[in-house]
Amino acid sequence: MSAPTARARDVVMDDDPSTGPPGPGAAGGPGAAAPESYVWPLITLAMVIVPQVLVPANMREGPPVVVPAVETLVFVVLLAVAAKPGPVPRVARPLILVLFTVLVLANTAAAVRLVAQVLRSTPAGETPPTVTQLLVTAVTLLATNIVTFGLLYWQLDGGGPGERAVDARPYPDFQFPQTGSDGLAPPGWKPRFPDHLYVAFTNVVAFSPADAMPLTHRVKGLMAVQSLVSLAVLAVVLSRVINILPS
Repeated sequence: MSAPTARARDVVMDDDPSTGPPGPGAAGGPGAAAPESYVWPLITLAMVIVPQVLVPANMREGPPVVVPAVETLVFVVLLAVAAKPGPVPRVARPLILVLFTVLVLANTAAAVRLVAQVLRSTPAGETPPTVTQLLVTAVTLLATNIVTFGLLYWQLDGGGPGERAVDARPYPDFQFPQTGSDGLAPPGWKPRFPDHLYVAFTNVVAFSPADAMPLTHRVKGLMAVQSLVSLAVLAVVLSRVINILPS
């Protein structure tokens, strides 16, 4: 069975110059790229939902139930978009971006909550979090941080997968090595979800872009927020774990 695909997906969150006329790959032209499958975004999102649901509550400190609930809603919407043949209705395009943004905000709020819990003094009669709880929660939050920002970069860059496929916008949000030098990729190469997921991963572990360079204010701001969230979780949780572990 062939993977579900969607064409002409558009998102409306501009801080760049005018979109301009379609390029040579527009609407089935000779330079048009194949429509991008939504299978990997769905699989990746499911991989962060399942542990949050299956890991027992006594082994973690959150995230709050709102995070997997929003993730599940996003998964259902993406599944509906992927299953629908033909172009996605225009009303669904901003909805996808709004849901991704809510998902990022929900996970960021969960990270802030964890940091606050670790920094505060444990009230009398309350058991402090264990090393296992802290580490499981930190790994869950960081994995969700990577996936949610990867999804957002994927939908923002150059107007989203549909507009990138037909060169509808002249200016991308990221410059990948394959687009900056000849001979690194086949002609007409376009970034896809794994490329944006890798950008999100390197931004978490290196706190800087190690692959693609951000070009627009909106993705620079998002990458700064993503790095701050991961840095706060890593610094606070690891310092607390070191203090708990016996010397």
